[in-house]
Parts: sequence; structure tokens; C-alpha cells
Amino acid sequence: MLERPVGRLARACVLGIRFPRLVVVGWLVAAALVTFGVPSLPSVVERSSGAFVPEDAPSLAALHRMDEAFGSGRTESFAYVVFRNDAGLSAADMGGYRDLVRALQADEERVSDVQHFVGNKDARRQLVSEDGQAAYLVVGLTSGIGSPGSERDVHWLREQIAGLSVAPGTTTYVTGDPAMITDLTTEVNAASVRITVISGLLLVIILLIIYRRVSTVLLTLVTIGVALACARGVLAWAGEQGMALSTYTDAFVTAIVLGAGTDYCVFLISRFRESYGRGVEPLMAVEESATRVGPALVASAGTVILAAICLGFTKLAIFSTTGPPMAICVAVTVAVSLTFTPALMVWFGPRIGPAKVPAPTSAWSRVGRLVARRPARVLLTGTAVLVALAAFLPTMVISYDQRNSQPEGTPSNQGLAVLEDHYPRNETLPDYLLVESPRDMRNPKDLAVLNELSRAVAKVDGVTGVRSITQPAGEPLKPASIARQLKRLANGLGRASDGLEDGQPGLERLSSGSTQLADAIDQVADGADRAHDGVGRLVNGTTDLTDGLGRATENTQRAAQGARRLQAGAATLATGLQTAHDQVSMAVQGIDLIVQALNRDLLCTADPICRRSREGLAEIHRGLKNELLPGLQRAANGATRIARGQGNLAGGLDRLASGLSQAQRGADRIAEGQRLLRTRLGQMAHGTSQIAQNADAFAPGIEDLINQTSVLAENLQRSESYLRTVNRGADTPEAGGFYLPARTLRDERFAYAREVFLSPDGRVARIQVTGDTDPLSPDGLRRFEEVQDTADTALTQTRLADATISGTGAAGLGADLNRYLLDDAKLVLAAVLLVVLLLLIITLRSLAAPLYLLVSVALSCAAALGLTTLVFQDILGHDIQFPVPVITFVLLVAVGADYNILLMSRMRENGTTLTRAKVAEAVTLTGPVITSAGIIFASTFIALLTSPVITLAQTGFAVAAGLLLDTFVVRSLIVPACAALLEDHNWWPARRPRRSESPEATPAKVPS
Repeated sequence: MLERPVGRLARACVLGIRFPRLVVVGWLVAAALVTFGVPSLPSVVERSSGAFVPEDAPSLAALHRMDEAFGSGRTESFAYVVFRNDAGLSAADMGGYRDLVRALQADEERVSDVQHFVGNKDARRQLVSEDGQAAYLVVGLTSGIGSPGSERDVHWLREQIAGLSVAPGTTTYVTGDPAMITDLTTEVNAASVRITVISGLLLVIILLIIYRRVSTVLLTLVTIGVALACARGVLAWAGEQGMALSTYTDAFVTAIVLGAGTDYCVFLISRFRESYGRGVEPLMAVEESATRVGPALVASAGTVILAAICLGFTKLAIFSTTGPPMAICVAVTVAVSLTFTPALMVWFGPRIGPAKVPAPTSAWSRVGRLVARRPARVLLTGTAVLVALAAFLPTMVISYDQRNSQPEGTPSNQGLAVLEDHYPRNETLPDYLLVESPRDMRNPKDLAVLNELSRAVAKVDGVTGVRSITQPAGEPLKPASIARQLKRLANGLGRASDGLEDGQPGLERLSSGSTQLADAIDQVADGADRAHDGVGRLVNGTTDLTDGLGRATENTQRAAQGARRLQAGAATLATGLQTAHDQVSMAVQGIDLIVQALNRDLLCTADPICRRSREGLAEIHRGLKNELLPGLQRAANGATRIARGQGNLAGGLDRLASGLSQAQRGADRIAEGQRLLRTRLGQMAHGTSQIAQNADAFAPGIEDLINQTSVLAENLQRSESYLRTVNRGADTPEAGGFYLPARTLRDERFAYAREVFLSPDGRVARIQVTGDTDPLSPDGLRRFEEVQDTADTALTQTRLADATISGTGAAGLGADLNRYLLDDAKLVLAAVLLVVLLLLIITLRSLAAPLYLLVSVALSCAAALGLTTLVFQDILGHDIQFPVPVITFVLLVAVGADYNILLMSRMRENGTTLTRAKVAEAVTLTGPVITSAGIIFASTFIALLTSPVITLAQTGFAVAAGLLLDTFVVRSLIVPACAALLEDHNWWPARRPRRSESPEATPAKVPS
């Protein structure tokens, strides 16, 4: 069933034999076209490389949300620009710093945000080192890490700082993830030329050692040269059409094309030499080589191609952009090898020369016989070697730190070194927690929850600093601490207690004064009683005066009739009236003085009784002044006129009677006022007596107040002592009392913290976390996960239980890398093993052999990675870079299956009959070829050890070690031992042929 496609494939493999000139010219023209007709592969890699991690990575998604809440919403990555001067940054440096800020802010296409300290004292304290020798600013870029735009932006930033005017001795650097990836790309591209040259030299040396013929070496070198040119050109063209390429594409393509191309040439040339050595004509030997080896090479290349394609389904760009290019370059290489190489062999076949027949005493003959005689012991020994090396694999520590994957002298690493020298550890590589709530958190209760969250995170092992809205400087806000507020309250109570003690003498003086006040009020009460009695007598006199005036009026009226008879007594009357007028006038003046005195008396104004008495006296004064005095004066004037004989006596008596009547009415009003005054004075006397009685009780009350004040002072002192005790207990990390009024957030002194740690709408809070270890180290990743778990727990059953928490930052990126690496590794492990198994089953038409072949290559891969861990991690002190295990696994499993197919195909060439002798023969014949191929392929990866990029060096070592183990242990010992143990069962479930002799009786057919 499988013979037809194999036959077609064999016929395709002889195209170069039938049309050698056309094939050679065609490949040379194709190589020239793709070399000169498309841009160089390194330049295309720089323009087409993809983002370092997927766009939907949790850390990137959180970074985007953080940028939307606190920045422009366009930031994809952050770079750092660092200034350094060991003599201290000068004014010129600060001027250059300001110029750079303005230039960056002016380019909104590249720069989304600039975090600087120009005009911000709070930011200055953070961005300028304490020794004043370094400063930095953070630049938000609109291009993703590892993208072509990111590399262009980094180069643009370096051009900007190169043109700054700074003081002599000041150096500037651009660092951060974008700069590190850019420098890594630069180092890889620079290493590619060196790797190619070293690989070529190693190939020439090894080929000369193997073949000792210049023509054979040249044939191989021309083939791999054409294959390399075509493969690089095709990849460059694919990159121009949109295929994403990796930073490592060029280096890996070079190693794989050189290794695989040389191997394919070696297999073809070795089979040609073998046939030629048996006496086959050169042209027929070339055809036999192509038809016999060609299908095996296609199957071998197919395993590598399909395994590499599996990488294309991964999520990490370093794998997904490395796998498909590897598949393309292997496909191009096998196509060139199966057509171009046979065409050259047609022309140069005789110069290649025949192969020597292996002698029975040769090393590989002895190995074959050893495997045939003692397969079980050989199997156990080979397996023990691999298991011993694989035992180091579980101790492997994966590193995601790109700083360690490149030389220390790169600009980005130099910038990071400056930051580490002048700033607290990991100051520029913090982790961030985002707390996103559906409501505004700018209230005391939610701020208290955020404070508890900050405190909980600060307790995580390895966390050295936490900055948030409640502790913007890394420590809790003391004014917001309940302990601080209790302390302030205790201080206030202490001052109140001291004030009461200071007021004690005043209270004592108040008590003494209250006694004196009581005595004075008693005197006032006695005076009021005497005034009441005097006014009573005055009322009686005024009543008598009123009665007298009434009678005088009547008498005057009667006297008017005989006035003419009484003219002689008028003078006497006039004199008496004038005297009465003068005396009443004096009385009126006295009363006026009393009223004025009472008007000036504030106590009388405040006392209602005294005030009403004063009003009565004023009424009497007005009666005397306005009524009585004018009447008496008119009466006196009338009597005088009568006495002097002026006027009519009767008229005068009439006027006198009228005046006396008016005087009587005034006297009535005076009497009424006097009676009111008497009443008021009586009330005043009664009220004053009551005041005097209360004043007697006031002094004991003051004494009681003094006693109670002393008790209050003692209680305040006890309260102050208690609050200070509570303060000492509350002012600890474990107590965590916190209260921050919402109005504090509006304080201008709080503006920087508000802008940095709380979004304008109050719905997103940012918490910055720094640790004591590298955020990309295993401890840093563990700390990041624990911080997130702690934060989730801290919000459980709180007001912010419905808020979401996400993390970002350097450790967040490392955590995503770790997560994607595990997922990709599982995918690649399952897919590659399944693909290789299926290809082995199809190629060998068996189920038994493919199973142990697959196990053998997997064990070989584990041993290679274990040896890499031992050398780089345990001896050299470098953790293993994260791409190394996956890429090593794909290459070793695929290439190992390559060699398995070649070995097992040789065993099956004569059908399904397999004896231990045939196993020994296959080992003898293929041993030199597979060993040479393994050494050649390993040498191309050994060249990667010269790269300053640690990822390439580790990958080169791991693949080279795996290929050598595969060559000398797996393919030479373990696989032949398994085949010798199973014999015909290797091809199960194929039908076993009938044989008359046992395997042990069959001699080894080793050519003599």
C-alpha cells in the first residue's frame, strides 16, 4: 500500500540525476533572486517580529486598564531614561532633563505618557536618587514590547538623549523591557555572522577529517550554501508578506540549515560511496543513493517540519515565530539536498571516491557484535547513563529575566545597573495591584478597606514596600491613623485637665467674692426697705398737699368775692406762694438728681423692679416740674400783682383759683406716681431679700463646684492615661486602625498621591508593591502570586468584596510567561510526540519499534536538559532561560527521530525478518554515517556557544549535548539493543516470516 507513494518519491529524487544542469542552474538562480531581490533576513526580522507576549495576557490587559485609569489609555510598554554623574547632577543636567521632557511630550505618536519631576516636588523625591548622582524618567510608549515599532522607538529615544546638552561626565541610558528586547535583537543579529563563520569552519574541519577529499567537502559546502541562501531568502520574503519572525530566527535558521543540510549530504554521499565501493557505476550509485536514502530523508525532514509546525500553535511569540520558519528552512534544505546534491554528484561522483568496507576489527563492528551478544546489558548501561543525567532535570530553575540573557555591557543593562546602584532594590521594577470597584471608593470606609488591603500585602513574605492611596510614601498616613487620633484626643484631654487645675484658684476667688456679694445684696435689701417707708411718708404728704390745694382753690374762689377787701393780705400770700414755689423747685431738683442717678445705674436697668421704680420717680418729676411749679409761679405772680395793686383783684383771684386748680391736678398725679413708686419699692425690697437669700446659698454652690472640678480633673487624667495606652496598642502594624476623611483627598497637599494611586472617578485604586528579590526570579513569581491571593482574601466579606483585583508589572509579565510556557510546553510535548509517533508508524509500518524509539528520544532529551542544568545552573550559576527546554525538546525529538528512521530503515531494507546479526550489520554500516551526521549537526549548535546571548548559548549546548548523546548512546547502544531483544517483533503487527534457523545461529554478515 505504501510502495506507490514511495516509488513516486524515489522518482522525484532522481530529477537532479536526469537534469543535473537544469537543476543546478535553477537553484543557483533561485538563490540569487531571493538573496538580492528581497531585503536581508535580519532587517526583515526587525520589522516583522511580534509582541513578546500575547495581547490578551492578563498582565498586559491590566496594564492597559491601568493606563486608561491613570494615563492616556495608549500605553503599550514603558522605557526608562536614566541620567548619571558620579560627581552629582548639575543645573546643566537638570536643564537637559527638562529639554528631554519637552521633546518627549511633543511627540504624541510615539509617546503616550511621561512621568517626570519637573515642577513636582513629590515626584522629585522619588525620581532623583538620595545621593543626587542619578535621576530618571518613565516614558510610556505606544508600541508593544518586542514589536518592530518598539525597536524603532528605542532607537529614537537614544537619538534624543544623544543630542542633549548635559554636564561633562554625565551619561544617559535608555533601559526597560523595550530597550532590553531591542538590545537582545542587536546582539543576536551581531552573533549570527560569527555563528555562521564558526559553524562553517567547524563543518570544513569535520568534513575533511571524515572524507579527506576537498571535492567532497566543496560539494557539501556548496549545497548547504545554496540551501542557506534560499532558506534565508524565502523566510525574508515570507516576513515581508506578514509572517511573524523571532529575534532568534536568523541564528536558529543558520544552525539548522547548516546541520540538517550537511547531514542530508553526508547520508547521500555515504550511501553513494558505499554503492560505489561495491563496484556500482557512479551514475547508478548516485541513483541508488537518491532512491534509497531519499525517502528516509523526506521522512526524517518531515518529522522536523511537523514538529516545528507544532510550535506555530503556541501562544508565546518566541515559539510561534520560531517554529514555522524552522519548518520552512528544513523543507527548503531537504529539497535542495535531494535535487541539487545528486546533480553535483553526477558531475563529481568519481572524485568523491568509494567507501572502505568496514573491517571486522573496526570500532563499529565491535559495537555491533557487543549489542548482538549482550543486548540487555547494553540496554541497561545506556539507559543508566541517560537516567543519571536526567536526574538533574527536576532541579532546573527557569528564568524569565531578559537582563541575564544578554551581555552586561549592553546599554539597557548598563542603565539598569545605574538604577540598582542608586535606588532601592527593584524601585524601577515594581509590581502593581489594581483594585477596580463598581462605585466610587473616595469615602472613609472604602479607604479603610484599601488600607487593610495594603497592610495585608505588606505582610507577605518577601515584600519590602507597599505604596497606595493610604500610604503613598510606603508608610501608613499618620494623620489618618486612629492611634494618632486617639493620641491627639488624649493630648486634648490632658490640656483640659491642666486647664481645670490652673482654674482652681479662680474658683476659690469666686467663692470668696460670692460671700462678699451676699453681704452687699443684704445691704441693698435694707436700703430698699427704708426707701419704701420714706416714699410712703412722701405719698401721705403729697395727699395732704392735694387736699390743701383743693381747699385753697375753694377758699380762693370765695376770697375772689371779697378780694377787694383782702387786697391788704395779698402781699403776704404772694410771699408765701413764692416761698412754696422755691421749696418745691428744690424738691424737683433733688428728684431729678435721683432719676439721673438711677438712669446711670446698670444694675437698676437690669433689675425690672428698680427700673419700674425709676419710671415712677420720673413721672413725679415731670408732674412737679410741668404742673406744680408753673401753677405756684402764676399764683405768686397774681398775688404780687394784687399786692401791688396791679390789675383787677377779682381777676387775679380768678386766675389764682385757676392756678390752684391746676396745681391740685398736678398734686393728684404726683400722689399717683408716689403710690406706684411705693409699690415698686416694695417689690424691689422683696426681690432683693430673695436675692440676698440666694446669695447666701451661692457660696456653698461655688465650694461644691470646686470639689466637682477637682474630681473632673482627676477623671480627665485617667482618660488621658487610658487613651495613651490604647494609642500604644493601636499604633502597631497588627492593630491597623485607620480613618481618613473624604475631604482630605481634596487637599492640594494630597494631590500627588491622589493622581498616582486613585483614578479621577475613584473607581480604580493602584497599589505599588516592591520585593527583596528579582521580580522575574522564581521567588519573585511566587511572591507575585501570593500577593494576589492575599489581596483577594483581604477583600473577602468587606465593602469591596465585589471589586476585582488584577496584577501587572515585571513579575506579572513573568507570571504570564510562566503560565504560557507551561501551557505551550504541554501542547508541544503532546503534539510533537504524537506527530513523531505517527510518522514513525507510517515510515516503519510498525507499532512496536516506534514506541521504544519515541521513549528513547524523549529520555535522550531529558538527559541533555539535565546535563545543561548541571553545567549552566549548578556549575556556572546561570538559571535556564525559558525558551531553552521547549526548543531543545522539539529539535532533539525531531532530529533524534531522523536518525532513528535512518537506522531502522536500514534494518528493514530486506523485509520484516530481523535477527541480531542484521542488527549488528546495521550498526556497523550506519554507525560511521550517523555518528558523522550527529557530530556535524552538533557542531553547528556548538557554534552557538560563542554567542554572548545566554539563551542561544544554552540552547546550543543543550541541542549539541542531546545530539551527541543521541549519536553515541541512543542510536549506537539503546536502540540497537532494543531491536536485538525484539528481533522480528520490532515490526509488530506485521506478519512474521517463517525461518528455519534461529537468530542465534545466524552469523553477522559484516563485510570483510
